[in-house]
Amino acid sequence: MNHLRHNTTSLKATLLLTGLASTGTSVIWNGLPFVAKRDYGFSESETLSLYLLIGFVYLTGALISGRCTRLLQQYISMRAIMGALLLAVTFVCSLPLFFEETSSWVIWSSGGVAGFCSSWLWPIVESYLVVGRHGKEMRRAIGWWNLVWMCSVASVMLAMAPFMDEHASMIIVGLGVMNLFAICVLPMFPKNPPAHEPSVAKEHVPESYKSLLKGARVLLPLSYVINGVLSPLLPFVLTGIAIDITWQTPVVAIWMVTRVLATAVMWKTGGWHGKWSTLWLSLGAMATGFVCILAASGLPILIVGLTLFGIGLGVTYYAALYYAMAVGSAQVDAGGKHEAFIGGGYMAGPVLGLLSLQLAPKVDGSGFDTTIYIVLAIFVIATMALTVFWRKAR
Repeated sequence: MNHLRHNTTSLKATLLLTGLASTGTSVIWNGLPFVAKRDYGFSESETLSLYLLIGFVYLTGALISGRCTRLLQQYISMRAIMGALLLAVTFVCSLPLFFEETSSWVIWSSGGVAGFCSSWLWPIVESYLVVGRHGKEMRRAIGWWNLVWMCSVASVMLAMAPFMDEHASMIIVGLGVMNLFAICVLPMFPKNPPAHEPSVAKEHVPESYKSLLKGARVLLPLSYVINGVLSPLLPFVLTGIAIDITWQTPVVAIWMVTRVLATAVMWKTGGWHGKWSTLWLSLGAMATGFVCILAASGLPILIVGLTLFGIGLGVTYYAALYYAMAVGSAQVDAGGKHEAFIGGGYMAGPVLGLLSLQLAPKVDGSGFDTTIYIVLAIFVIATMALTVFWRKAR
């Protein structure tokens, strides 16, 4: 009974901290291009370069998170590590209060530091989330967690709208305030996660999960490659079809809302466990949504594209995290690898965007033909890789 009570308390604490700290996920990965364009005058290439930096530090931070956590645990608890990371983001996000909008280094510093800290924070949070949980209970915890952070991300994109016209940089300051509130939640956490009971974990992890994890890890970076390409360019896509600046972030939030709905379906149903059809569905939704978004000449096609894109990302993320933590026994390293695949996708996306701008320097927000061809080629490669893993599994 005490063990169950401990798990319940940890889940509540994890969800509360996640809801607050996920404002950073929204601002850094989805809102920052709009702030950079509005208050700092960033061009397409400057925005993509910013995201290349954030993707690089995110990938690096995720890869070393497990090793650094074990090293620091000799001196401080995992709870204290989370506090230090949240405090660092709070500090760097206060910079717009002290420096003028002409100081573009502020947004580079905010994006870089926040990206690195979040790549280390989330593997620790994911370990707290699933430790001691198996099978249906793990799916339930991950479902709640996904719903909380995805709703937080979508809500922030809607809340940003009133600030975009005159006070866009204050959105970064608001991110720092939310991280400060997240620090106040830390006393609800135990100093370190309890044991995960490896013998019990094996009973809930069929051998097929290993091949499904490989398939999910093909799609996970792919989904963030697409997101990494789209996020910096969406402000220009929306401007190209004459959507007013105050409505741009709410329109972008459409894919975040549909991602929440897809996650809710997976949370309530367990029929997708162990099925390759789930991964094929997410691949098809992402591919179709991507093409619709960049080919949109009006709002209806754009909405269809954003909806499909959100469904694909939601299904991919949920499946990848579930299989990663189930096979990886809820360790920080398992969460770190999961986040590293995300960081790799985020870093590759801007590279493709920059390459596209070099090959087609007269991009005006209505086409991005080169980008479409490059990403479609990646879709073909991902499809071939997924087919290989699927055939081996059969």
